[in-house]
Amino acid sequence: MLLALKKERRATRINIAKASGASYSSILKWSELYDKGGLKALMQLQDKGHRRFLWPEKIRRDLETRLKGGDPTSYKELHKWLQKKHGLKVSLPTLYKYARKDFGEEIRELRLNQLPQIKESLAELKEAYKLALPRIKPRIQILIMVKERKINGIGDITRETGSSFMRIMNCLELYKKGGLARVRQSQAGPFRTVINEDTHNAIKKRLQNKPNEKLSDLHRWLQKNHLPKLQYVTLHSHLRKHFPGKSRAGKSKKRFY
Repeated sequence: MLLALKKERRATRINIAKASGASYSSILKWSELYDKGGLKALMQLQDKGHRRFLWPEKIRRDLETRLKGGDPTSYKELHKWLQKKHGLKVSLPTLYKYARKDFGEEIRELRLNQLPQIKESLAELKEAYKLALPRIKPRIQILIMVKERKINGIGDITRETGSSFMRIMNCLELYKKGGLARVRQSQAGPFRTVINEDTHNAIKKRLQNKPNEKLSDLHRWLQKNHLPKLQYVTLHSHLRKHFPGKSRAGKSKKRFY
């Protein structure tokens, strides 16, 4: 973490977590330790002396059989089963922590089974990624990671993509409801017209053919052929963000809204 900060003082905690392979919460905790006591405090082990949880032999055998059989679909279901059948009073975080240590591969499969099955092929997803708007690309990247199954769960996706837990869950919910088509849609507010992929690609082609076209002319052309309700300020913002230097709006530094 310190080496990453030394190289890039403005690096975010999420980027440092990705570079170091540590979790975001660990980076946060280590930063606070370093601020309080420097390298000396950071080098001390924070051992609170808790005894390691040990599964009773009968529970261990039942748990191992159940996990290998693929019966539970979630940690909550597994937690309820342990409480009901064996009266085991452990919290859900404790179950997760020690089940992962003692039944690593089975728990990994349990975590992956909670992710949706992606119907599209990897080739289709990568093609969709190329064509997607920049703000939609992280969603497609999430689907690609789930499709490849080279992960243990959502935490790995968070570290790799930099997306928050809630953003990943929202993306997966969108996919469950409407597949890839729903994921590729932009969520617009009631008073905003969002520039979709087709319009974005049309703008890109138009700028290649007419790089010095007036913004007002481009706006009228888009209203006539693509988005009748497109606002001038929305187009201006889109050009500044996605086509900097390639249009009159992209070259302008003036902000008037």
